[in-house]
Amino acid sequence: HSHNYKLNHQIHHNQYEDNIINIETHFKTLTETAYDESGDLTYNYENDVKKSSATGRVKITCQIADENSHGRLYMKINMFDLALFLNRIDLNAGCQFLIHDGSYCKPNPDAKAKVIKYVDEYLKRKGTGQYFITINKSELDEKDLEFLKSHMLTVHFILLSSI
Repeated sequence: HSHNYKLNHQIHHNQYEDNIINIETHFKTLTETAYDESGDLTYNYENDVKKSSATGRVKITCQIADENSHGRLYMKINMFDLALFLNRIDLNAGCQFLIHDGSYCKPNPDAKAKVIKYVDEYLKRKGTGQYFITINKSELDEKDLEFLKSHMLTVHFILLSSI
C-alpha cells in the first residue's frame, strides 16, 4: 500500500507542478502581450505554515511593473484571472468561460486591446472557451473597437455607452 500511496502522491504532485508552470507561463505571456515586459506570478507551497495562516499552504505572489497605477492594478488582476482560465482551457477542465464585468475601465486602451485579441486567438486555436466582457465604448480606440467587433469569435462584448 505504501508504494501505491507514494506513486499516487508523486503523480498528483507532478500534475500540480505542471499546472503551476502553465499558469505562470500564461501570466508571463499576457504581461508581455499587454506591456512588452515580463510579469511575475509564483506559487509557493509551504509545508510549515501555521494553521492560523490566512492563505493556507499556498502563497501566491503576483507582480507587474508600475502596478500601483489603477489601470495596471486592474489589468494585473484581469491577467491573473485569464492565466487561470487559459490553464482550464488547456486541461479542458472546469468552467470553460470567464466573465469580466467592468474590470477594463481603467487599463490603457492599447494594452486592453492586445490582451483581448490574444485571448480570442488562443481560444480560436484551442476550439473551446468563451470570454465575456462589459466595456464602455469610450474605453477602446475606435480602430481597435471595430477590429474586435468584426473579428472576435470567442470574446463577447457587452458594450456600454457613456452618458
